[in-house]
Amino acid sequence: MKVTLRLFGQLRELAKCDEAEIEIKEGTKIGDLVWLVGERFPNMRQHLKVVSFSIDNDYASKETVLNEGNEVSLLPPISGG
Repeated sequence: MKVTLRLFGQLRELAKCDEAEIEIKEGTKIGDLVWLVGERFPNMRQHLKVVSFSIDNDYASKETVLNEGNEVSLLPPISGG
């Protein structure tokens, strides 16, 4: 199965892309996907500890099971002042 990973902010800069396809197994949860992303983009590992997630534009938790074709967005913390 494949899901599309969408990256924003500093994650996009670290990965040098804004979108990537990730191959996953059936039953993969977002928490598992985060590990796979860290393997593919090792320079992002530290930042993955504080991201939020959405699947197909709906917020999701690390326990959410992914399905074929999902679009998973990794959302870094927003700061400002």
